[in-house]
Order: sequence, then structure tokens, then C-alpha cells
Amino acid sequence: MISSVSFHPFISHFPAALFVAGLLLLFLSRKKNDEKLKAAAAFNLSLGLLTAVLADFSGMVSVDINLLAVVDVEKHQGYSFLFTILCGFSVGYVYTNTFSRTALGYYAAGLVALGVCIFSGYQLVF
Repeated sequence: MISSVSFHPFISHFPAALFVAGLLLLFLSRKKNDEKLKAAAAFNLSLGLLTAVLADFSGMVSVDINLLAVVDVEKHQGYSFLFTILCGFSVGYVYTNTFSRTALGYYAAGLVALGVCIFSGYQLVF
């Protein structure tokens, strides 16, 4: 039986995995000059954005949110919202101007925000 506490832990792993996999596929597509890998990367980043939005909303309506310090929860929510925004910009750039300097900046900033978001979520769990 699945606990009624929260759906968030089940969905929150997908944005990180899909974003990183999408960036790895972008790297491979540039290295091998393969359009199919670029399309797969765009698909992964798009699914990553969708699951990031789902993870954001499932975290906001989480039942166990009152059991934790408000400052820690709001910090994690802020980082996850920042990652979702950067993921959205990354998705936009992967379809329009994939390897521009601005796009590479958004990909790198998304990775940093993802790392901070994962770390703050880890601190909430343990």
C-alpha cells in the first residue's frame, strides 16, 4: 500500500535524471553531429520540464510539509522553482538555438540549480 503522506518522493527523481540525460545526449549529438541524438535530447529535456512541474506541485501540496522547519522547506521550494524556470529556458533553447552561448549558459545554470535543489532536498529527508 502506498502511503498517503506524499506523492512527491516518487516523482521528484525524474526531473534530475531526464535533465542530466538530456544534456549528455546533447553533448553526444554535438560530438557525433547526429540529429537523432539532438531530437532525443530535446525529448528528454521536455519530459524533464513536465516532471519538474509535477514535482513542484506535488511538493507544494505535500501532507508532511508541516513536520519540517518552514525555512528549510521554503529554501528547497525556491531552488526547485529556479530549476524549473531554468529547465524551461533550456527546453526553449534546445528547440531553437541549441548550441549558442546563451543556451550553454542556461544548461550550466540548470545543472547548478539542480545540484543545489537535490542537496536541499537531501537535507530535508535526513
